[in-house]
Amino acid sequence: MALSTYFSPWRQRLQTQLHHYPALSGRLVVLGLLAATAFLMSYLDLATLAAGLGLFLWGMGYLERGIKQLSGGKLERWLHRATGTQPRALAFGALATATVQSSSLITLLSMSFVSAGLVALPNAIALLFGSNLGTTTGAWLMATFGLGFDLARYAMPFLAAGLIGSRLLAKRYRGYAYLLMGVGLLFLGIDFMKLGFSAWQDGLSLEGFAGELFWHWPLYVLFGVIATVVMQSSHATLLITLAALASGQLPYLPALAVAIGANVGTTITALLGALGASIAARRLAGAHVVFNLFTGAVALLLLLPLAWLVDQISTVIGIGAEAWPLKLALFHTLFNVLGIILMLPAIPALARWLERTFPTPAKMPYAQARYLEASALQLPDTALNALEQECQRLERHAYHVLCSAILMRSADVLGHPPKRQKATALIDPNAWPAVNERYHERIKPLLSEILAFYAQMIDTPLTQAQQTHIQWRLQRLFRLVEAVRFGEVLQRSLLRHATRTSPLRDAHDALRLAVAQGLNQLSQGQDDDNTDISITAVVEPLDTVSQQWQQEIATRLRSKRLDPSLASTLMNDLHQAQRLIYALTPSDRETIAFSSSRPSR
Repeated sequence: MALSTYFSPWRQRLQTQLHHYPALSGRLVVLGLLAATAFLMSYLDLATLAAGLGLFLWGMGYLERGIKQLSGGKLERWLHRATGTQPRALAFGALATATVQSSSLITLLSMSFVSAGLVALPNAIALLFGSNLGTTTGAWLMATFGLGFDLARYAMPFLAAGLIGSRLLAKRYRGYAYLLMGVGLLFLGIDFMKLGFSAWQDGLSLEGFAGELFWHWPLYVLFGVIATVVMQSSHATLLITLAALASGQLPYLPALAVAIGANVGTTITALLGALGASIAARRLAGAHVVFNLFTGAVALLLLLPLAWLVDQISTVIGIGAEAWPLKLALFHTLFNVLGIILMLPAIPALARWLERTFPTPAKMPYAQARYLEASALQLPDTALNALEQECQRLERHAYHVLCSAILMRSADVLGHPPKRQKATALIDPNAWPAVNERYHERIKPLLSEILAFYAQMIDTPLTQAQQTHIQWRLQRLFRLVEAVRFGEVLQRSLLRHATRTSPLRDAHDALRLAVAQGLNQLSQGQDDDNTDISITAVVEPLDTVSQQWQQEIATRLRSKRLDPSLASTLMNDLHQAQRLIYALTPSDRETIAFSSSRPSR
C-alpha cells in the first residue's frame, strides 16, 4: 500500500477539522510562527541568513511583477516570432531568460504557448534548452558583483525610490517602481546572506566533506535539488552556495555538486505548471525533466574533468586561481552548454517519445476548454490568446447548434455555400435534438469556463486595447447565446410545420436557406480570422426572403388561401430568423473596435 493511500484518511480528517474550526487553523499558524521566531532568536546568525534569503526571494517576485506589467505583451509576441526554428528558439530562450532573470517565467510562458498550439513541441523544447543556458547569467552576476561589493549601500536608494514610485506613479507606470524595489531587495538580501555566512566563518566548517570520496558528491547534488524545490528559485540556491563558498564554509568541489542539484531542482517549476495542464504542456514539462536530469547526470559523472577544464579556461581568460565563485559560475555555464550540445540533435526523437508517452486522448468532452490553462495567466497576451481561441471554439459550437435550429446538417451549411435542394429535402422531426438540450451540452459548460478564466484575468495588467478586445469578445459571446435562444423558438415552429403538406413549408424552406447562407458567411469570416465580413452578404438573403413573403402573406390572406393564425406564425418566424441573424452580425463600430484591439499572433 502506498504511503499516500495509508495517510489519506488521516489527512482528510485533519482537513475536515480545520475546515470546521478555522480558529484552530489560525492558532496553529500563529504557534508555528512563534516557534520559528523563538528558534531564530536563539541563533541570530541563522536569522540573518534566513532574512537575507527571504529578501532575495521577495525581490525576485517584485522583479517578475514589474517585468510582467511593463512587457505589454511584447515578450509573448517576441517569443512567438522567435520560435519559428529550433536555433532561433534556442537563442531567444537564452536571451530572454538572461534579460528577465527568471527561467520559471519563460518555462511557464512556453508551456502556455504549446498548450494553445502556437508553438510546435520541438521548437518549445529548444527554447527550454536556451532558457537553461540563460539562467547561468545569474550566477555570473552574483559572483562578479553580488559578492564583491557592499550592496547594502546601493539597496536603500533603490528601495526608497521604488516605495515612493509605487505610491505616486499611475498604474501603467508602476512597473518601474516594482523593478526598483526588486533590485533594492535583491541587493539587501545578498548583503544579509553574506553577513550571515561571515558570522559562521569561525564556528562552522565543512572541511570534512571536501568531496574526496565520490559518494559525497551525490549528497550535495541532492541538497541542491531540495533547496531549489523548497525555495522555488535556483538563483537563491546558487546565491547561498556562492556566499558559503566565498566565506570558506563550503569547499569548491561540493559547491560544484550543489550547482548541479540547483539545475536539476528547477524541473519542479515545470512539473507544478503541468499539474492539471494540457497534454502538450505535460510533454514540454517532460522534456524539461529529461534534459535537466540528463545534464545533471553527465555533469556529476564528469565533475573532475569539468573542474579541470574550468581551471584551464580560467587561466586563459584571467580568472584567479582562488576566485572560487567565478569558477563556479563558469562551471555552471559549461555543463549546461555540454548538455545542450549532447541533447540538441536528439530533440526530434525526444519529441516523438514524449508524444507516445503522453498521447492525445482519443475523445475529449465536446464542451471542455482546450486552452484555458493556469499557465496562460502568467502574462497578458498569453491569457488573451488563450481566451480568444476558446471563444472561437464556442462560436463554432454555436454555429453547429444554429444549423440544428434550422433543421439542416452542419456539413450542408458550413464550409461551402448551402444548396437549395438540401433545404427542400424531407425532414424527419425525430432526427433533430432540441436546441435547448444542445445548448446545455455544448455551449453553456464552455461559456462557464471562459467566464471563470476571465474572472482570473482581472488581476492581469492589461493595456487599454486588450481590455477593449476582451469587452468586445464578451459582448459577442452573449449575443451568440441570444442568437441560440432565438434559434430555440424558431426550431419549435419549423418542426411543427415540417411536413410536405404544411402551408408554411415553402416559406420555411426559403427562410432556412437564407439563414444558412448567413451562417455560412459568418463562419467563413471566423475560420479565416477575417474581420472584413460583408454584412450585406450575411443579412441580404434573409431580408429579401422576408420582404417577398410579407407581400405573399398579404396576397394569400386577401385570397383566403392562408389562415390568419398561420400567417401570424409565419410573420413571427421571419422576425425570429432576422433577430437571430442580426444578433450574430457585427456592426461597423464593433468591426473597427475588433480590428484595432485584436491580439497579435
